[in-house]
Amino acid sequence: NMNKVEIPSKIAGLMLSAILSDTLLLKSPTCTEKDIEAAKKLAEIANVDINTYGLEMLKAGTDLSDFTPDELINIDSKPFTTNGVKYQAAQVNTASIKDVLKDQANIEKAMNNFMEKNGVDLFVLMITDIIENNSQILVLGKQEIAEKAFNVKLENNSAFLPGVVSRKKQIVPQIDSVL
Repeated sequence: NMNKVEIPSKIAGLMLSAILSDTLLLKSPTCTEKDIEAAKKLAEIANVDINTYGLEMLKAGTDLSDFTPDELINIDSKPFTTNGVKYQAAQVNTASIKDVLKDQANIEKAMNNFMEKNGVDLFVLMITDIIENNSQILVLGKQEIAEKAFNVKLENNSAFLPGVVSRKKQIVPQIDSVL
């Protein structure tokens, strides 16, 4: 209500949805005090419980069954280049990491094709469990960079990263510091 404008309930709900989606229910390291403050006010106006509503909303956005492996790795995918190393960091949100990994072989095929087509040295796919706030990473290419960055040993091209949900704060800076 910065400009003393009344916000209608439906608009408040949309604004709240945007904040909750962006901050993974206010749990991401990217979440600010302002986000929390705004979310509380908007939830009041929209007349919803933040946690109940937020969880339903996030779950509704995590049905990946209709996506092909190619689409999956491109839902939210960004290219980076550091010291001449080209890498791709992609992220999908899910309520079940296991469900996504059922198709690991085909997802890896899609990642490999993408790397060949785009001259990418390293591909990191974050499969983020938005309920438990963890990620499983699938890594192809120069895997030693990722192993060093996250202090893990990849098994079957994969590793579990507890508490990791933010590409911007918990994936990219760690890769860049190794490079």
